[in-house]
Amino acid sequence: MSSFYQFLLEKQEKSEIPVFGFADAASWENENDFSVPSEFFPTSLFPETKTVIVIGVPVLLPIIETTPSVYYNEHYKTLNAHLDAEALKLSFFLNAQNLFAVPISRDGYAGMETILKNPTAAFSHKHAAYHAGLGTFGRTNTLLTPDYGPRIRFTSIFTSASADELGVPEEVLEKRQKIKKENICINCTACARFCPAGAISSNKSESYPAEKMDKMKCINHTLTLAAKGTAPCGICIKVCPVGADRKHFNRKNIGIYNENKAETPENELKNEKLIRSWAHIRKYGTK
Repeated sequence: MSSFYQFLLEKQEKSEIPVFGFADAASWENENDFSVPSEFFPTSLFPETKTVIVIGVPVLLPIIETTPSVYYNEHYKTLNAHLDAEALKLSFFLNAQNLFAVPISRDGYAGMETILKNPTAAFSHKHAAYHAGLGTFGRTNTLLTPDYGPRIRFTSIFTSASADELGVPEEVLEKRQKIKKENICINCTACARFCPAGAISSNKSESYPAEKMDKMKCINHTLTLAAKGTAPCGICIKVCPVGADRKHFNRKNIGIYNENKAETPENELKNEKLIRSWAHIRKYGTK
């Protein structure tokens, strides 16, 4: 039987799980760069955990460009359902090999109204992705990846198997450590400039992950969109210039998101075409 790592590679080749990584459960304690309280450690949730398997799927840039829209709302829900389904199947696979494994749902809260009372989930997948070496944190406290910037969704599987038992090559683990030392965020503050809720600090001298981000402003704006059926917002991850997906979709210049006026004359025509397409999509399917 091939290793679990090879099994994931096969799923990656089929585009079923485009991104995956492995985090040592002990790294939450040994490399706790962000002072995550111990009750949020993997071993606090499931003491048997040795490795956290993180899987990710990208948010398609042309779809999130339409936000706020039902189109993006449906895309977001589809990505979440896909992550949950794949995490469950991977857990079944590992348990069939007599290895403890449980999936953790990608959001972990009952709704935005719940977050108003307690804006924290039981486990952070973005921190798991960081410990797995899939990216680094940016100004909005989202995880930035080289391929997709912040336009990616994650979920996690806890397992009693070690990285060695899962067949993870040593070079993969070494690469994980290298990425964790990088700073993918370029501190351009585009997320702050475009944020419709004014929830993100634009002070470049501040350290990040940005503890100065106003979660309540963000949540209240999302609640407004939810009433129309167009949540989540996602504008901060839409405009982030980081990510190879921008080149793939020919979206290098974020000036196209200045919907009232093109950033430069040569982009004006293209900007107008995109604005018309976004406006058309936003007109339909909302409350």
